[in-house]
Amino acid sequence: MNRVRCLVADVAVLALAAAALGVAGGQAMAAPPKKGVDADADRMLRQMTEYLASLQSFSVRTSVADELTMKTGEKLQTMSSAEVAVDRPNHLRSLQRGSPTGLGFWYDGKTMSVSCKANNSYQTLPAPGTLDAAIDQMRKQFDIDAPGADLLYSHPYDALMEQVVSGRFVGRETVDGVPANHLAFQGQEVDWQMWIQDGPKPLPLRYVITTKTVPQHPEFAVQMSDWNTEPRLPDAAFTFKPPEGATTAKSVAASCGGAP
Repeated sequence: MNRVRCLVADVAVLALAAAALGVAGGQAMAAPPKKGVDADADRMLRQMTEYLASLQSFSVRTSVADELTMKTGEKLQTMSSAEVAVDRPNHLRSLQRGSPTGLGFWYDGKTMSVSCKANNSYQTLPAPGTLDAAIDQMRKQFDIDAPGADLLYSHPYDALMEQVVSGRFVGRETVDGVPANHLAFQGQEVDWQMWIQDGPKPLPLRYVITTKTVPQHPEFAVQMSDWNTEPRLPDAAFTFKPPEGATTAKSVAASCGGAP
């Protein structure tokens, strides 16, 4: 799992959107935990991915803190927030809120668009029919990446655990007053932590990635709130309509007010 940086509207940091471990078509047989990962941590992570896989649609608010390391050794954090909506199998929308750039992303199974409110520019391209392929195309053709993009794939558990060498259940804590189970994993290139809501709805509440291959080990953190597991999401909500006076751009991510 590579560390991902803020790009477009904090795209579904936790849009764990497609069928994790194949549970959408029936319960898959769980493999034993990786060596070095304790059974509780593995079980709780599987429960989270499988629960989200059972949801046809959902929406969530995200708040992102992306830490940058300067050549001087100084650390700076950039903040952003977004509203994310997912409707399976191939609809995604993410709209940045309270940001001067106002980045947005729309995917409706046929086209994918990225827009910048700051300079009223946008790009629209034909899109593949699955969310997995759309993420790959977004990275390649838009030259953008989503925070936590590995969580969007159809097997988020597999993506999360790909380079993990150890993992443990830290304990029960609270996130914004909500009881949560705190998990911590060490990897070859990144370490990461996840706070999962305790109880019958194991929703992710916080996700922190620490990059060990970069000096000063910067962190990327996503806080998730206002989960709605039964939203009403019309198809039109996932189709981009250019605002009046909007112009096309070769690379919205590169030209949008200093966006990465």
